[in-house]
Amino acid sequence: MTRARVFHDGGCPLCNLEINALKAKGVQFDFVDVTAQDFDATILHTDQATAEYWLHWVDAEGRVYQGYEANLQMWRAAGYRFVGFAEHPWVAPVGRLVYVAFAKFRGPLGRAYNFVGNLLAKAK
Repeated sequence: MTRARVFHDGGCPLCNLEINALKAKGVQFDFVDVTAQDFDATILHTDQATAEYWLHWVDAEGRVYQGYEANLQMWRAAGYRFVGFAEHPWVAPVGRLVYVAFAKFRGPLGRAYNFVGNLLAKAK
């Protein structure tokens, strides 16, 4: 049986925080960096820009999820108990809006994260 896979932007420092935490947790799914030279976005039935913009999840049956729904699937597979709350009819719309805002501004947020990290490293 094919394992589920999460497709993420390996060039996003904030995205990598979560990806690295999941890897350290020893989750039972695979990670695919969509910025790798040999990545082909057609596996997600989309183009390269969309693959890089949104997190994608492909479950063991081959179903593709994108954005907030991909996060929910990934969190569920990782065993996070807050998924039920995140799926609640009152919470999910807010979660989707937050995800869209994060996707839109993750470039500047990531640069700020790196800048602060570099400053803190130099201060040591």
